[in-house]
Amino acid sequence: MKSPFSLALILYLALSATTCSSTEVRIIDAKSVPTIAGKETDWIYGDYLMKNDHISVIIAAPLESRDANMMLWDIGASILDLTLNHPSNDQFSAFTPAAGRYLFHDPSLVKISRDGDAFVWECRSSWTIAKDGTTATVRYRLADSDAFVESTVLIEGDAAETVQAFDGVRADGTFTFEQSETIAYCSDRFFRQTIGFKSPSNGKPLSWKEGRPYRLVHDDSHVDRSNEVLKWTTRLYPATSLIDLISVAEKASLSPAMYTFKVSPESRPDVGVDWVNRAQVVLRSVDSRSVTTDEFDALQTDDQGIANARLVPGKYVATASAIGYESVEVTFNANETGGSVKIPLKASSGFEADARDDQGNSIPVKATIYRIDGNYPSFGPNSTRTFVENLVYSVHGRMRCPLDPGSYEIYFSHGPEYNSQVRQVEVVANQMSQIEVKLDRVVDTSGWISADLHSHSSPSGDNTSDQYGRVENLLCEHLEFAPCTEHNRISSYTPHLEQMGLSHLIATCTGIELTGNPLPVNHQNAFPLHHHPHTQNGGGPKTTSNPVVQIERLAMWDNASDKLVQMNHPNLHQIYGDLDTDGVPDKGFRGMLAWTDVIEVHPLETIFEDIANKPPGVRNMRIPLFQWLQLLNQGRRIPGVINTDSHYNHHGSGWRRNWIASSTDDPAEISTKEMVREVEAGHVIMSTGPYLKVSGHSGSTSDVALPGDNLVAADGKVTLHVSVQCANWLDVNRVQVFVNGRPSERHNYTRINSPKLFGDVESVTKFDSSVEIVLENDAHVIVATIGEGITMQKVMGSKEGDRPPIAVCNPIFVDVDGNGFQHNGDELGLPLPRPEN
Repeated sequence: MKSPFSLALILYLALSATTCSSTEVRIIDAKSVPTIAGKETDWIYGDYLMKNDHISVIIAAPLESRDANMMLWDIGASILDLTLNHPSNDQFSAFTPAAGRYLFHDPSLVKISRDGDAFVWECRSSWTIAKDGTTATVRYRLADSDAFVESTVLIEGDAAETVQAFDGVRADGTFTFEQSETIAYCSDRFFRQTIGFKSPSNGKPLSWKEGRPYRLVHDDSHVDRSNEVLKWTTRLYPATSLIDLISVAEKASLSPAMYTFKVSPESRPDVGVDWVNRAQVVLRSVDSRSVTTDEFDALQTDDQGIANARLVPGKYVATASAIGYESVEVTFNANETGGSVKIPLKASSGFEADARDDQGNSIPVKATIYRIDGNYPSFGPNSTRTFVENLVYSVHGRMRCPLDPGSYEIYFSHGPEYNSQVRQVEVVANQMSQIEVKLDRVVDTSGWISADLHSHSSPSGDNTSDQYGRVENLLCEHLEFAPCTEHNRISSYTPHLEQMGLSHLIATCTGIELTGNPLPVNHQNAFPLHHHPHTQNGGGPKTTSNPVVQIERLAMWDNASDKLVQMNHPNLHQIYGDLDTDGVPDKGFRGMLAWTDVIEVHPLETIFEDIANKPPGVRNMRIPLFQWLQLLNQGRRIPGVINTDSHYNHHGSGWRRNWIASSTDDPAEISTKEMVREVEAGHVIMSTGPYLKVSGHSGSTSDVALPGDNLVAADGKVTLHVSVQCANWLDVNRVQVFVNGRPSERHNYTRINSPKLFGDVESVTKFDSSVEIVLENDAHVIVATIGEGITMQKVMGSKEGDRPPIAVCNPIFVDVDGNGFQHNGDELGLPLPRPEN
């Protein structure tokens, strides 16, 4: 097999390793992986590492197949990872020279050379989007002593002078884009990375034009123009913060050196307590040579209380502040060698909590904190871990939570099988309240486990959520099975669980959500899939613009291995037979259904809505549950599931879940193969919290039918046993039977019309009754329950908590004549599109 890399390049890289330079350039392989840390690292084998004593740069291999994630594709010759070596903390998505107007697909065009004490990596473009006959050459230059990497774009061709000089920058989430009088920069204060962009020529600073990516625009004074040639150069400075950036980009002649700030409380919790030590450090110069203070000069520490910045020599005052602590000032002198500054925080205020179940065992717990006499606390953005906005995830059950003095209401919870506890706490300055939390497991789900089959974090590319935080979220909400389903990349939760030491509490496997165009049709989950770390897509398939081809490719991946293929948040009207959603029936994407094992059907509350008589416009005909009922009536026997599709960590996973039949109640013993088999069989209860249990039997057989099963009832008589259980923060007031997707008037039970069938508000069992139904023809039967006028606040937060508690079972298919179940073709009053062919 011919290697994509030239022999000359490989020999050159081998030779370069023997030079005395501190700078290196090499192709990444399994024997020499880069030691780059950070939430947004995207390197894979075959990419290039440029590195000196100060910074590390990852250049994407110039291959047509090279995508970084769902949002960054065809990224060859771009900078994907950019960070200081100490501290190493990549939060950056990509720097794309010429902003994607030229594509780099040929690694044989890569050249690496020496320029004094610097290495130069360059590659010529394979073609241009504009098709104007121009070519682009990208050069990256990194010298031994430089704190920046230099990018040069050279445009050649008859139309070169018509090309505008701008590059593309992707830095998502909590990044802001700013410019000073001298430098343009993007900065993520919370996640502690700032990238500066500067032209080496004199003139105006670079400017920003908003978009995806942001355009980094060069002034004419930065651009060299000659006959059929256009050239511009940008220096990229990775930094920890704005003050760090200014030190190295504007005051390098004053010999700035790295300082580490260690903010540490005098009283620290014992080992095994979940907490974070986040603080802000504001630096004020007492020396006119040093960087002056402005609103961007606050340094955010990491979760261990560490912040870093390079400072020019001089005298400084560092002021540290944190929630629940009094601010502290420390004066120090910075020199040319760098050093460490310790800032002790004195007595804190807040609470310490120890959460246990009714057996006395520590359990993961979520604490949602509301301030009664002021604004809610904000510990960090919805993309962070452990302390997220106004909630705390404690996977080990013990937490230390600093709070400013005031009155608080705290909701402790561990998912809908457990009671919640609410505590009123008056936080007093310099005092930590001690709280013992007992969360009883009151809902009996024996034989069923809870699962979220679809969620996301930062590797997906369309969000910046910490994946460790996603796993915390899943554990604290008591999900017992959760495959990892990032967009277009096979990934794994296992390393996080191993780091926590909690692999026995949740079963997981590697999977993917394959996400292509057109939207929203072309989204499919699949698991389990074989994970190939640090390869393109983690070893997963690529997308295609034909949804039928894409889902078939996914189903057949890994040599047609056994897997669950799930259609995600679909527009079934469009799929079934209205491809362009113009209201005129056509072939749609109906071929997708042949490869689909299960369909997401949320939101569940639409099952109670009169959609047939109040239909939306055809272009808004995205009502998965109603359309799923239509499919069932047409003979498409595909089970339904619901999932959160969560992208952020603040109450992300947990408010939707599936209960799946299981031979074990122990997450450590859960089999992924069994989960696939049981979901494909339709042995699934879909819920936002209430635990609904439904079984059916008849006089024709001794078999007991679960949701998803067949049931023979020769006389048409079926007995449904229905029970609903809720923890103390949930309730329901209606149970409804649906026959062939239509609500049965006779079997609509509410607290008002059937009060004796419902338990009281304090009881766990809200409904427990046998319901006799009579069917004239074959029919599928669904049971649903809802808490009308009830919400899930404040345990689930203000966004998703406003929804009603609701649960819906998959259908039981009743055969009344013994000749096999026959679908009735009922259109429910709102037809699916019917193409002639």
